[in-house]
Amino acid sequence: MKHPSLRALLLAALCLPGLPFGSAAFAGDLGAAFHALPVDTRVAVQAELAEVDLYLADPDGDWSAATERAVLRSVEAIALNSGARVRPQLTSTPAMQSYLEALAEGSYSAYLRRGDFSGGGALWRRIQLGG
Repeated sequence: MKHPSLRALLLAALCLPGLPFGSAAFAGDLGAAFHALPVDTRVAVQAELAEVDLYLADPDGDWSAATERAVLRSVEAIALNSGARVRPQLTSTPAMQSYLEALAEGSYSAYLRRGDFSGGGALWRRIQLGG
């Protein structure tokens, strides 16, 4: 029996119904987790994401659609750059806060900076070329 590829498994996981990504409740939980952090930590999260061109606004510590997109894209970038070995879990408000704090501390820097996001790295090619 042939086993499914890792890529097929990841795609299936993203398509499962009931995942919180994209739901209003999930966005609210992520926003609440972000707002529960001190302002300097929130700014540090945005600054870390701006360093790798995932957050394109000025870091100000305010929650916005741009912040939400950047945080969610960072999870995908980390999974992609780690070969799916590392995938931060955003399954609860405490888990979301832990992830955001780790971002602010630079704990995921090696995975976020692996490749050149601005000029042809793996993530950029996948986004631009759809594969």
